[in-house]
Order: sequence, then C-alpha cells, then structure tokens
Amino acid sequence: MHGVGVSARALGSAASAITTARRTPAGMAAPPRSASRSCRTMATGASDWPAEARSALSSQSTAPMGTADGGVVGASTASSADIQKAESSKNREGKNVAETFFTEGGLKKMAPSDGEQAALLAAVAKHLAVLKEMPDFLPYLHVDAGAVRVAPSRVCDGRGVFATRAIKAHTLVTLYPASNELSLCADRARGHVSVWRPETYSAPHADYAMFNGHPYFADNALRLEADGGAGDDAAQDGFLGHLINDAAMPPTDAADIAYAQEYLRRTTNDTNCHAVPFPSGMVAVAASKDIADGEELLMTYTFGFNQEFMEDMAAKPELRKKMLTNSFAADMKVASVKMEQLTAESLTVHSEVELLCRELLCDAAEEGDN
Repeated sequence: MHGVGVSARALGSAASAITTARRTPAGMAAPPRSASRSCRTMATGASDWPAEARSALSSQSTAPMGTADGGVVGASTASSADIQKAESSKNREGKNVAETFFTEGGLKKMAPSDGEQAALLAAVAKHLAVLKEMPDFLPYLHVDAGAVRVAPSRVCDGRGVFATRAIKAHTLVTLYPASNELSLCADRARGHVSVWRPETYSAPHADYAMFNGHPYFADNALRLEADGGAGDDAAQDGFLGHLINDAAMPPTDAADIAYAQEYLRRTTNDTNCHAVPFPSGMVAVAASKDIADGEELLMTYTFGFNQEFMEDMAAKPELRKKMLTNSFAADMKVASVKMEQLTAESLTVHSEVELLCRELLCDAAEEGDN
C-alpha cells in the first residue's frame, strides 16, 4: 500500500468512542484455508448501472493503488496526477472533497465534477485500505471481528462464516472488503465511472460485488468488489462479508415466479444478518437477531443477484406484472420494510461509528491533497 495512515485527528475521535467499542479477543486463530469459493455472492456487480458504464468497467486497465482515474465514459481518460493538477479536490470554500460531500448532503446534492468524483473515490479507497492495514482499529468501529470465523458452509459447497460465540442483535461482526475494485458512478445518465484497483488486481470478481446503499451514495453509486480468491488474503479477520451466504440461492429464471416467491420468503425469514452501509463507503455486516454460538451467518442477496434475471424482468412487462401483483407484491413490501428497519436500527445503535467514519474519510481526502 502507498501512503496510507491514520491522522491524529482520527485517532483522537476514536479514543472518544472507546467506551462503546467492542474489543477483538487476542490470539484468534487464522481462518481455515479452502479451495472452494463462496457459493452465494453479493448483488450483481454493475448490472444496476447503465450498459455503457458496465462496458467501461469491464474494459478498464489496471489502475495502481491510490488512483481513481479509470472507467470514463463520454470523456477522455486522464491520469490521477492530471486530474489533481487540473482540479484540486480542495475547490469549494477551502473544503476537501469529503468535507464537501458531507456538507452538501451526499452525491446527488453535491453533483461532483469528474475530478471531484475521482478524488472522492480515491479518498474512500484510502480509508478502506487503512482499515485493512490496521485491523486493531476495528474495535473503535464497534466491529467484533473475533465473533466469527470461516469454515465449510452448511448451505452450499463453498465457504461460510460462523459465530464463534453468542452474538447479540445489531452487533457488527465483520466488514465487506473492497480488496479487488472500487467504482463510483455519481451520474448514471452520463455514465462517467471512476475506478480504483489495487496493484494486485488481475481480473474482475463480479460475483463478489455489492453496493453501498447509504443515502449519501444514492442510486447505488458506490460499488465494492472483493477478491474472490481462496487464500488467507481473501479471508482476513474483520473482512469476511463476501463469504457470508444467503439462506437460499437467488432466482436466475425470471419466468419461474413460484421459485422467486419462495426465495423471497426464505431470504426474508431464514437469514440472521444484514448489511449496514456507512457514509464513508464502509459496509459492515450486523446481526439481525441474536445468533447462537456455532450458527452460520446468512444474509439476503435479493433478486439483484443475477443479471439475466433482472434484465428479463425489465424487458418483459408480463413478468413484472406477475411479480408485482397479489401476495408476491405484499411479500416484497414486507421484505423491503424489514431490511430498511434493520439497517436504520443498526445505524442508530452505532451512531458514534457513523461520526467516526466521516472523520476518517475527511482525513483520507486531506492526505490526498498533500
């Protein structure tokens, strides 16, 4: 990693939150190795973005650590240095790009320029890289990394994540890693995508992607992609979100409405954890209810799991009509309200973490200016 660190301001903010931090037990064994990959994956990669944006993502060359200058649609691709020279992220009333992002209330209201979008993505990448390099910092973010471990899944042939002890509802147990790629598309209509990739990037892992659904990143603007490898680097304690499975395989055939409804029922009732997006770009996984020692963690991946399913649904009005009528529509509403409520409750429980995340992102953006 290049130039990552935690400033004194962020450490001071963390110290003020120590009374509520959950500390990770020392001496936890490394997670077991497995040649299998997780059989459930988060979201659908960029399937929710415009076609031109998805095309740009798939065609981008590797960008080195700390840059966010790829994935440009409808504009020339510039180097990170060119972007910073042409338009400093400190360009609105002396604020850095993260401070502007928070002051103006998120991407939609901020309406960032191409340079600001790239600078914001670079700050998010640095912020998340710091957390991976300094896992001892996770307790300040209320992440109880020692509460879970990796083991062979009981719901599929791949790996899964299991409780090492009893876990209380709304406990943050792990983060979702962005170890393979980060991308930001603030304006879907224009389709300009900024992309960050580490030096170790070799290939896309769309099966291990998810979006940060925080209102500040409206319309699924921020996409995180984990490294789907089976080695220890892909199963770092505290960063196991990509290995958590769904209670059932999300539907792939849009015409099979019966299975889609059965999936919705199971993924709503049989899962025990959920994603919690923070405005710094970080995504945590929280227990939705009390989880017993040894229980496998399961979370919903929704219908967005399969790109073909979503495209068929969008292209065929008769399928949408079937899905949105009668009891199915009611089940979908119940599921949506349940997830929104769980997320809101977790953000309330961990409000200090949200404030600290803001500080960390602003610090990362400040370091990017220097």
